[in-house]
Amino acid sequence: MRGTFLLILLILKLFNIKAQATDSLFNSFKEQIKLIKDDQDKIKSLLNAGDEFRNKDGVKAEYFYDEAWSLIQDNDSEEKAHVLHQMGRLYRRRGDYSKALDAFLASEMIYDTKGNSEKVGSVLVDLGILYRFLNDPRKAITIFNRAIAIATKISDANTIGRSYNMLGGVYRVLHKNDSSIYSYNRAQDIFKKLNDSIKLNEVQSNMAMLYGRQKRYDKALEIHLKCLEFLKKIDERNNIVTGYSNISFEYRMLKDYDNALKYADSALLFAKRFGYKKHITNAYRAKSRIYRDLGMFKEAFKSHTFYKRYSDSTLIVNKDLEIKEIELRNELEKEKKELEIINERKELRIKLYGTLLIVILCFSIVTAILFRRNYKERSRRISDQLEKEKLKKEILSQKIKASETELKNLIADNSMRLEFIKRFTEQIKDDKELSEDNSIKRYANRLLVKLQQQIITENKLSLLQDKIKEVNKSFEQNISNKFPNLTKTEREICSLLRLNLSIKEIASIRNSSTDSVKAVRYRIRKKMEIPKSEELEKYIQTL
Repeated sequence: MRGTFLLILLILKLFNIKAQATDSLFNSFKEQIKLIKDDQDKIKSLLNAGDEFRNKDGVKAEYFYDEAWSLIQDNDSEEKAHVLHQMGRLYRRRGDYSKALDAFLASEMIYDTKGNSEKVGSVLVDLGILYRFLNDPRKAITIFNRAIAIATKISDANTIGRSYNMLGGVYRVLHKNDSSIYSYNRAQDIFKKLNDSIKLNEVQSNMAMLYGRQKRYDKALEIHLKCLEFLKKIDERNNIVTGYSNISFEYRMLKDYDNALKYADSALLFAKRFGYKKHITNAYRAKSRIYRDLGMFKEAFKSHTFYKRYSDSTLIVNKDLEIKEIELRNELEKEKKELEIINERKELRIKLYGTLLIVILCFSIVTAILFRRNYKERSRRISDQLEKEKLKKEILSQKIKASETELKNLIADNSMRLEFIKRFTEQIKDDKELSEDNSIKRYANRLLVKLQQQIITENKLSLLQDKIKEVNKSFEQNISNKFPNLTKTEREICSLLRLNLSIKEIASIRNSSTDSVKAVRYRIRKKMEIPKSEELEKYIQTL
């Protein structure tokens, strides 16, 4: 026991020396930062100072982070996310898990909004560690795997290595030793390639804890002692406390209770100095167990009482409802951000469409003006020509109208129409002979040619009508039986198609438009269920 007391005194002395050096460095940083005038430069210096003290003195680190926070104007800036991330780490060490969770989730959201995948992966690793402390290993594994997936896309080896290192610890707690060893080996290979001695030391310390679970206490103790010496050299105080606790555990398993108690006291000393609630709790629990093994039940009960006090204070922060509330609030905040992004995109689209509409309107107006100007110009150019030919056109128009009227009256009967056309032809010939105007004679000649063609067509149509009646007597009955849903008009069109007549010819026979004939053809094809690849005329001719 005397040796333990002397060791504690020595640690206190060394600690005071380091504390004085830390205080001196802290004051030096403060004075230098005060001289900086530009706020943005001051924020960067405060953040760097906080990072410098994060693993040396959490209280001093928090001072710099708070100062930086007060100067940051943009709530969604990466500087603010950085402060939240680092404060989350400090809260986690102190056992304020709800505050840590709140800070980590807020930091992740900002980095995600900014599209900084590297920082998102780093925050996820710390978030996974927190869920491990919250005794939720399944969620921790999910988060570590998310971090690995993100880091793999951007080739962030450091985050991948940290994730595998932490996964090894979770699998160790779940007694999945093979998965734990695999994860530690992956982490070790990565940090060797990165030549990162600090991270390698962490992996080796974690592997030593696995050896301890496998009851290979001598091997575990050897590694823990080496790791502790390394941590002391780099003054990694948070991990030094963990190192003392691990060594105390291995000595206890080896039944070397003096050394076990000595290192437990050292862990407690450091943990109290820096306010690490989790480590204080673990140290008192370790001392209680050591005293119990030694049969010193009074001391064991005393340490256990302190253990319960600190563990209860930790549990107050670590209530499930509070954690769930923070998680729910974060989900709602994420949904709110997503809705804001959606609304911003909608507003942008509306503005874009509005701008496009204005451009189209302006273009339309300009086009209309140009078209109107061009139209007026063309109107002026042809105005004289129209005046000159006005009389000619009036004469021709009267004749054409007279011809059209006569033709319309003759549509009902082919024979009457044919006779009238012949008479009309003779009349035009006589008029042509009497006219002295060459243009009228030319027009009359063209009209005579067309009338002669019509006479030929009318003769043909007359013959066709007779032939249709003769040929289609049995066909119409047959098609009525086979396709009873066809209308009278559709059956008549089928009869004409059977004669291989064109759409134009059918339209002339039926005195209808070609579009009307096309529409009837479409209905026939649909009712007969004829595929598009087959010709309608050929199908009907096979019936």
